[in-house]
Parts: sequence; structure tokens; C-alpha cells
Amino acid sequence: MPYLNIVTNQTIDNEAEFIKTASQTVAKASGKPESYVMIALEAKATMSMAGSDAPVAFLDYRALGLPADRAAFSDSLCSFITDQLGVAGDRTYISMTDSERQNWGWNHGTF
Repeated sequence: MPYLNIVTNQTIDNEAEFIKTASQTVAKASGKPESYVMIALEAKATMSMAGSDAPVAFLDYRALGLPADRAAFSDSLCSFITDQLGVAGDRTYISMTDSERQNWGWNHGTF
């Protein structure tokens, strides 16, 4: 149920390993079981921020309930992006959406 879509203009050599580490990071930071975490990745995207094509990332996080300490959650995700991709925190936006259970489909139904 936690879903993280990562869009970046950076090249990722080992995308499978990157996604695995992202999944573990989201599970730990969100307090949700990794068995429900979904990660999507779009690397090498054409992107600009502040008029510059320097390393940049946009993260779209959606889940049933957001972490109580959103600043700590943001810090965890930004640190992951900086460590893995070299994208600075001030070049990373994170959108966080708290979805309602009846609006989240899974396994032929909803939560």
C-alpha cells in the first residue's frame, strides 16, 4: 500500500538493486511492512528545477496514512536519494498523499 514513484534525471547503473534498497528504506521510514511496498522508477528523465538540469529528483509517495513525523520521513527519503544518486536535498521534491482506504484497490477489492 505504500507506493513511491521516483523520477530523476540521473542514470542508475543497477536499477534492481536501487529499487530493492528504496523498498527497504520506505518500509523502515514509514513503519509499514515491506510486503506491501511498491516502488516505481523513471531514470534519465528530462527534468529541470530552478532553470537548471543539474541532478534533480521528484518523489511521489502515496499510502493509507502518512507517518506522524513527516519531516523525519522526508529526511529519510532525501538522505536515500542523496546517498544513492547524489541529488541534494534542495534539489528533491517529495509529494505525500494520504489515501482513503475505500479509494485504494488491491486483490480484487479495496482496503
